Amino acid sequence: MADNDHITTLTIVLNSDPSTTQSAHRIQTITNDVHAKLKHSSLANATVAIGGQTSQTADLESLSNSDFIRTAIIMLVGIGIALIFVTRSLIQPLTIIGTLMATYVSALTLTRLLSNAILGQALLTWNTPFFSFIMLVALGVDYSIFLMMRYRDDADKLPDVRKRIVNASAIIGTVVISAAIILGGTFAALMPSGVLTLIQVAMTVIIGLIILVILLPLTMSIMVKWTYPYVHDKIYEKQQADQED
Repeated sequence: MADNDHITTLTIVLNSDPSTTQSAHRIQTITNDVHAKLKHSSLANATVAIGGQTSQTADLESLSNSDFIRTAIIMLVGIGIALIFVTRSLIQPLTIIGTLMATYVSALTLTRLLSNAILGQALLTWNTPFFSFIMLVALGVDYSIFLMMRYRDDADKLPDVRKRIVNASAIIGTVVISAAIILGGTFAALMPSGVLTLIQVAMTVIIGLIILVILLPLTMSIMVKWTYPYVHDKIYEKQQADQED
């Protein structure tokens, strides 16, 4: 107790590593329990504050999670609106965003497994998901825009949507693969740094690029038939009929 009998300090020593997520969650539980206990007592208006290394870790985790969610929502909404204008479709933006999210989750999961197997680190650093998300989404959207712009530019030369998407994928595929190799090599240069965050971000981006190069052209090629259903096919069939006549 303090000399004025208005402040009480309690020292709590956890039996787990103070830097782990488990300890941070235990601090959150303790905080909630203390507030619940004091709510219906004479100390209902008392101020409760928890300090220490574990509390700082818990606050940092809470802050980073809220920032990540807010940033992700802003990015996805903005990207979705931009893709609607580029693709002139609602299905294609949803397909692209869904593919990017699947790639991000897959890359992050594989990075965690590799980090545990190679680096001996079972968990990702708190800022790895945030920076990896920004990098992969930005790169994936660029590739998507390149492909769809090429698809639209070939409208006059190749009215048939199937031939056009195959042609666009073949042309843009070379550019995308070259860019992925260069970017992968650039991020691979971060691995000898010895900084765990940089190593894990580099691993996530490299794995994500490999998945995007394979997955993005496939999903967009599949969904293009739904995006532009029959108009171009009718034009193509009419031209074929005219040529036969």
